Amino acid sequence: MFRKGHPRNNLQSLTFFEEDLSWGMEIKYLGLILDPKLTFNNHIKYNTDKFWAKVRVIIRHLIGRKSPLSLNNKVLLFKQILRPILTYASEIWGLAAKSHLKKVQIMQNKILRIMTNAPWYIRNDVIHKDLKL
Repeated sequence: MFRKGHPRNNLQSLTFFEEDLSWGMEIKYLGLILDPKLTFNNHIKYNTDKFWAKVRVIIRHLIGRKSPLSLNNKVLLFKQILRPILTYASEIWGLAAKSHLKKVQIMQNKILRIMTNAPWYIRNDVIHKDLKL
């Protein structure tokens, strides 16, 4: 079963239409990956991989450093295509560890730096404030 703390080790087998069902270490339900300790590490890792795949395949030429699009159009593409991937099932973030949440913030900071072509000495909070995110 899924719960905070230590997972149960002695789970009874379930039968569904005379077929035994096995217990797994995680389950995907409505795009949310649940693990036994409810850390949501696998869910955030899955979203990270999905985010960077979308960036590499579709978005790279549209919001990259050398893109001819204006910054307003880049921000609009970010809000419409990439942000929903990052924020899907964001209600679970109250239970997730801060280290896992930091991964999501790092992804957002990286793509915003690429979009704005910001130098290394510009702080992330300044970029967020200027883009009104």
